[in-house]
Amino acid sequence: MIGASKATTTRAYQLLDTGTITSTGAQSYTIPAGTLYLEIEMWGGGAGGGAGDKSGGKGGSTHQGGGGGGGGAYVKHKYQLADMQPSDTLNFTVGAGGAGSSSSGGLNTKGTDGGATTIDTHKRSSTTITTFSSISAGGGIGGRCQGIILNSPPDFSAGGSATNGNITNTDGTDGTGIQSASGSAQNGNAGGAAGNGGAGGAGGQHSVGNPAGGAGTSPGGGGGGGGSDCTAGFCAGTSPFSGGAGADGKVIVKAYG
Repeated sequence: MIGASKATTTRAYQLLDTGTITSTGAQSYTIPAGTLYLEIEMWGGGAGGGAGDKSGGKGGSTHQGGGGGGGGAYVKHKYQLADMQPSDTLNFTVGAGGAGSSSSGGLNTKGTDGGATTIDTHKRSSTTITTFSSISAGGGIGGRCQGIILNSPPDFSAGGSATNGNITNTDGTDGTGIQSASGSAQNGNAGGAAGNGGAGGAGGQHSVGNPAGGAGTSPGGGGGGGGSDCTAGFCAGTSPFSGGAGADGKVIVKAYG
C-alpha cells in the first residue's frame, strides 16, 4: 500500500535476577532461564595502609605517618550471547582487600596490595563457552611506610586500574602519600576511594587516641595509614602504628530477559 509505514517495535527488557558476590577468590554466578544479556559490575580490592613510625636518635625523634592504600578500580560490562542457557555459570575471581602494614623501615613493609577482580569464563557444565580476556577491576597498591626507598617500587598508594569494560571503566583513587619526615608527631594519611565504590579509610590521629589507620569501606576502599605516635596520653601501644586494611572487592550481576 502506497504511503504505508512499517510499525516500530520496541522490546522492553525485564530484570530477571540480581546476584551479589562479596566472598573473595574463585566465585560463580548461575545464569537464570530466559536470560538474554547480563550486566556485570566489578570492584577490585582496596590496598592496606602503611604503618606510621618514629625513630629516635641523638638529634631527637623523627616522625612519619604512613601512606594510605590505593582504592580498587570499578568496571561495568555487558555480556550478550545468543546461546545463553539456564544453569550456565559465569566464573569470577574476586580480589581481597590488602592488609595494613604493622612495621616499617624496609622494602617489604608497605601495606599489602589489593587483589584484582576479573571475569574469567562462561561455562556449561565442564565445557567452556567463553574465555574472557583482561576484563579487570584492578586492586589498589599498598601505602608506603617510613624507610622504603621512593623509587623501589615507584607505585606506592596508587589506585587500581580498570580495563576493558565495555560500559564503564573507573580507576581507583590514589591514597595520600607520606609526608616528609618531621620532628613532630604526624597523623596517618587517608586511603583512596574505590572507583564508584567504597571510601578510603581515615589516617590514624595521634592526638585523639586512635593512631592506627582506619579500614577502607566496602567495596574496594583503601586503608588509611597509621600515625607516627600517640600523644593523647590514654592510648595503648607503641610505634609503629598499623595501617588500616583495604576493603574486599565485589561483583554484582544483573540478568535481563
